[in-house]
Amino acid sequence: AVVSTQSTGDLNLKMFTVLDVATSIISAVCIKSGLDYSNWLELLITNIQVFTCHCLARYYLGESSKVLGLFVFKAILITGLVLLPLETVKVGLSLLIPVIIYNKTDMVYQHHRHHSTGQLSGTTLFLQWAQITGRLFTTYMAEASGFLPVMAMNWIFQAVFVFQFFIFRESTKRLEGKLRRFHE
Repeated sequence: AVVSTQSTGDLNLKMFTVLDVATSIISAVCIKSGLDYSNWLELLITNIQVFTCHCLARYYLGESSKVLGLFVFKAILITGLVLLPLETVKVGLSLLIPVIIYNKTDMVYQHHRHHSTGQLSGTTLFLQWAQITGRLFTTYMAEASGFLPVMAMNWIFQAVFVFQFFIFRESTKRLEGKLRRFHE
């Protein structure tokens, strides 16, 4: 939706920043913990997707100068995560939980307040829910119990987003139509 409308609409840039940091930390914990590559490779791909969306959002907001800053920040973050001991990275992961809860709860509230999920695509939301369902299952099967609460929390929030999409579907379609006409 960001590329087709060349707009970020109501996308939450704070959310992208938090997701960018969170996916980097979770990927680092998985890799440093010696988990099977099937557990962390998917997170690494998700990490790249989140970063790409974050850069596109900044670009379409006219903040192209901040895109270079994002690359520098990401490089510093990854370097730090590689150099820090696993226990320190795990502390960073624990500190992210309240921030993630706040961001996702804020998204749920904004969707409810506006009776719309904005530019979020139903297909994308459902596929993300399916991805998180698979990740939850593989985490359980890999006996990585330290990740289960975070994965379960993400699964619940994603299920709520999918549910909200179907509830607010018509008003979301009207918003997308307005954005397309605005950019024509």
